[in-house]
Amino acid sequence: MSGDAKKQQRFIYAGCDLGICTAKVVITENRTILACEIVPYKSFPHKAAAAAMEGALRRAGVSGDGVIPCLSTGFGHKAVRFADRTAPDITCLLRGLRVLNPQVRTVIDVGGHTLLASNIGQNGDLLETAIVEDCAAGKGLFIEVMVKALEFTMEELVACSLASENPIRITNTCVVLAESEVISLINEGHSRFDVLAGTILSVAAKIASVARRIDILPEVAMTGGVAKNAVVAREVERQLGLKFADLGGVDPQIVAAFGAALLAEESDLAGTKPGVDRR
Repeated sequence: MSGDAKKQQRFIYAGCDLGICTAKVVITENRTILACEIVPYKSFPHKAAAAAMEGALRRAGVSGDGVIPCLSTGFGHKAVRFADRTAPDITCLLRGLRVLNPQVRTVIDVGGHTLLASNIGQNGDLLETAIVEDCAAGKGLFIEVMVKALEFTMEELVACSLASENPIRITNTCVVLAESEVISLINEGHSRFDVLAGTILSVAAKIASVARRIDILPEVAMTGGVAKNAVVAREVERQLGLKFADLGGVDPQIVAAFGAALLAEESDLAGTKPGVDRR
């Protein structure tokens, strides 16, 4: 390889976090995020993962030819056909947090189907975890179902919940029963805004209750798609009496995908694919 070619050699890596609702891909170079892409989906997760990869590469200005070392994680990690290896989502999440903010000692991760709280050792190792696996309460799916039942859009959630003067808490945590409860409250003449605000209070209370199952060590970060919902995040902060740590402006939904890319880069895929020569 000529001297000019060596100067142009770049080592690009990818991480793909394929959840039950979205595919997230992060492209890194030298442990730095070049680009990311989030693709929502309802079916065909492998297509969503491929679309997210294509979009992230395009945003990064990286050629799509050749093979980029990629590590997959998340609920649908087996459907990421272009990945070279996989790792548990909690491993990827903690790795991403370690780089974004090494001071974080507790993470609350809330996605479409995930709700967990973990505390982290000084070396970034997992100490303790509380997780909700068999119930939608407190998760993104629960919020989406309730918002739809109230005939709002997700984009309207923040403004409309703040318009409430008398929030009405939802007592049911089962998503099916909670949806029926919401409809009954509306039929009784309660304001949609009050019911929506009460739903937010109930969701935040569930998230906070899971966090309290472990020792909450400062600093605390909230990750996952639900962390992007400002009204939910603020209410969780209020109920726990804390402020969430800064992640350097990085989208909280891509932290696990970032960690996956870091693991791909750091492990170098056992030396089989040290990177891609992008000239």
